[in-house]
Amino acid sequence: MWWGEALIGCAVVVPGSLVLSANVSWFPFWLALVITGWAIVTAALGPPARHRRWRWALHEEELDLLHGTWEETGTIVPVTRIQHVSVERTGWTNLFGLVRVQVHTAAGETTIPGLERPQADELRDRILSKLHTPDDL
Repeated sequence: MWWGEALIGCAVVVPGSLVLSANVSWFPFWLALVITGWAIVTAALGPPARHRRWRWALHEEELDLLHGTWEETGTIVPVTRIQHVSVERTGWTNLFGLVRVQVHTAAGETTIPGLERPQADELRDRILSKLHTPDDL
């Protein structure tokens, strides 16, 4: 799925930069070549790096995520802050038989991409089993 996204990005950026350099006088051709090279390198190296760096773990009290292609980002979502969990399937992810798990909190949402449907359903059920609703509401 990430390879496809990278190829689509190249298909937009490379012709766009070349057309821009051909039609705009202040945009030099060498800059279009640099942009083209960067897009190709990013498309070739990005998806495998992204796949290697994506980690998540559901602990007793928190959901721990670690991701980032060039810069690593760690996110910890306390289970007590989770409001609801959804499993999202789009036309794009459906092409690859994958879904995304979205964890919603008051601060926003956190997404775990690229899961197979049974794995996503099991994760959603595990998260929901850890949620506790106070009896005094």
